[in-house]
Amino acid sequence: MTTSKLSLDERVRLLEDRAEITQSLVDYGELLDTRDLDAWAELWAEDGEFEMSTGRVARGRAAIKDMLASVMAKNPPAVVHMEMNPRITLDGDTASSTMLYGVGRTQDDGLTRVVWFGHHHSRHVRTPDGWKIQYRRNTVDLPETGHP
Repeated sequence: MTTSKLSLDERVRLLEDRAEITQSLVDYGELLDTRDLDAWAELWAEDGEFEMSTGRVARGRAAIKDMLASVMAKNPPAVVHMEMNPRITLDGDTASSTMLYGVGRTQDDGLTRVVWFGHHHSRHVRTPDGWKIQYRRNTVDLPETGHP
């Protein structure tokens, strides 16, 4: 998008939109790490859809939260999500984004390792409560041994 023909107000709005979406992308991992699934679920649109790298799909904020709760119950508590390199494309009241992520966790031997890298492919929508994730598909690009 060329911004040279936009007014100052329009440019500021684009910057604010990009900042809000970027913050939600960063909050996504931190809220998972602190296991605050109530706040994490608020990042999603009510009718959002989440497609995990395993192929599991949940539709609707409550179902998405329930699906993640079942996944998190199986994970050790010492998990760290690293969210990196956001690429955001704005289009009025919708946006798309791709973001690299890595997951680190403490292994049985007591050492902490990065266990996989992947991408979040997302669509976002502006709501009265701010930008929300409308759709997300996770891919795992460099899996750990045995990761589905």
